[in-house]
Amino acid sequence: MPLSPGAVELFPGIRSGEAAGFPSAAVRGCFLSHLGVLREARRRHLKSVLILEDDVVLSPLVRDQFDSLRAALADSWDIVYLGHRETVSGGSLPALLPFNGPIVTAHFYAVREPAISGLVDYLEEVQLRPAGHPAGGPMHVDGALSMYRQRNPGLLTRIADPNLGWQRPSRSDIHSTWLQSAPLFRHAYDAARAVRAVIARKSG
Repeated sequence: MPLSPGAVELFPGIRSGEAAGFPSAAVRGCFLSHLGVLREARRRHLKSVLILEDDVVLSPLVRDQFDSLRAALADSWDIVYLGHRETVSGGSLPALLPFNGPIVTAHFYAVREPAISGLVDYLEEVQLRPAGHPAGGPMHVDGALSMYRQRNPGLLTRIADPNLGWQRPSRSDIHSTWLQSAPLFRHAYDAARAVRAVIARKSG
């Protein structure tokens, strides 16, 4: 994926000097990085945007099944998680299946309009609420994505089966997780790192 303005671009991760209600300053920086990419996608009136964090390792299936994945992405969806930790059906060939549950990690996902605009608005509001607010206060970005989907049940979310991308094993700069701070979910998981790359497409 060679860098190309308007197609494949880098977005420098934002470093935050203070937590400002988030679990940590690093969590806030990651949140603001994702929000920055989504704001830019909305500003450019993009129809869809694919966000990859800097530590993503792609499955060989992305290359080997590229044509079938491209065809699947032409189908209807609002948000699609291509990289995740969920156990879905265990299929060997990639498919994009409807999914309604919360998802941990936000290292490899795509959003289409009008969900882009709605998600930007929601993430903006999250920053202004107190932590633990039932509508969603400062938290990890993957938790905010799940809460946004929960509050907008008409959105069609799909998930790659099997998983198409992992985060490289590394020492994370984010230690507490959104599931520890979101009011509906209380399990502990590792968190995503800052956003570094985005693929933005103006069609489909």
